Amino acid sequence: MRRALASIILASSLLGLGGCTRNAILELELELPAQPGGPPLFAVVSARSDVGFDQAWGDAPVASVPLPTSCMRASELSCGDRVPDPACSAVFSLVGDGSDLGPLYVRVRFCVDPACAAAEDASATEHRVELERAFYIGRYTQARVCLEAIPPTSNPAPQVIERCAVRCREGSGAYQCRSDDTHFCE
Repeated sequence: MRRALASIILASSLLGLGGCTRNAILELELELPAQPGGPPLFAVVSARSDVGFDQAWGDAPVASVPLPTSCMRASELSCGDRVPDPACSAVFSLVGDGSDLGPLYVRVRFCVDPACAAAEDASATEHRVELERAFYIGRYTQARVCLEAIPPTSNPAPQVIERCAVRCREGSGAYQCRSDDTHFCE
């Protein structure tokens, strides 16, 4: 699988970028697990900023990519310290506007159907991610999630990415907050 790029526009977002002055873009990189035995699976990603995990997401836009057949990983290094295998990475661009300055909730479901609409997908496991703050108006940000394996069951507790772990695209530091706790993107 070559490095995939998909876009999701949040339900509360504007459709046009308008020069990026009233919008913000998050590049969410997923390091995906290898395809398990059995039918081929897709990583189906949806994101919302207006509702949490405890509410229905019926109208959330989705993007999907097939899981790679195999992945090379330096298992002795943490997710943030290793160079990802391009065959196992997918980047999803999410667009937010001025109303998307709080948490961003992301679901990664592992489904047989790319839209997660097959009957067997009703019980598909999912990995949940909550970004404390993903968007900064007029800025590009980046976050990374490493999924070593498909979870055997869905965990209702999300993986939390603190706002200081969300990188400004222009920056290179691992910690993205100043000593006064303001973010470099602010």
